Amino acid sequence: MNILKQIVLYCSLLVCITATAQILEPAKWQCNLSKQNIKQGDIVELIFNIKLDTTWHLYSNIQNYKIGPLPTTFEFEPNGSYQLIGEVIPIDTKKEYDKVFEVHVNYFEHSAEFRQKVKILSVSPVIKGYYEYQVCSIVDGKCILGDDEFEFKINTNYK
Repeated sequence: MNILKQIVLYCSLLVCITATAQILEPAKWQCNLSKQNIKQGDIVELIFNIKLDTTWHLYSNIQNYKIGPLPTTFEFEPNGSYQLIGEVIPIDTKKEYDKVFEVHVNYFEHSAEFRQKVKILSVSPVIKGYYEYQVCSIVDGKCILGDDEFEFKINTNYK
C-alpha cells in the first residue's frame, strides 16, 4: 500500500472515531437577571440556572468539609460599575452522606439554582466572571469537572 493510501485510510479512521465519540455535558447552564427595567442604584439578582441530566448531581458552593467533591465556585471580575452584596446563594440544595469521601455533601439533582445580589452603581454595567463545578453520576460514579465564563450586560436606560 502506498503512503498516500495509508494517509487517506488513517484520516478516514480518525474522522469516524471523532464522529462517534460523545462529549458528556450533564450540566447545561443559563444566566438570567431577576428583573428587567433596571436603573442605576437598583439591587438585582444574577441567577444561574442549571439543568442536570437525570442521573447526575452538581455539588453546591457551600460545603462543610476539607476533602470531598469539588464545590461549585464563582469568580467575578472586579469592576466599579457594580457592587456584590453578600455571597452566591444556592437555592434548595439536598444533603447526603458520601461514602467515598466519608463526609456530608450539599448537592443538586435534576436542576440547580444559584443567586448573587448586586447593586448597580453606574449606567449600563457589564458583569463578567467565570464558574467552575463538578458533576458526578449516581449510576457509575463518573465525575466531570466543568467551567465556563458568564457575562451580564445590563441596560439601565430606564428612568
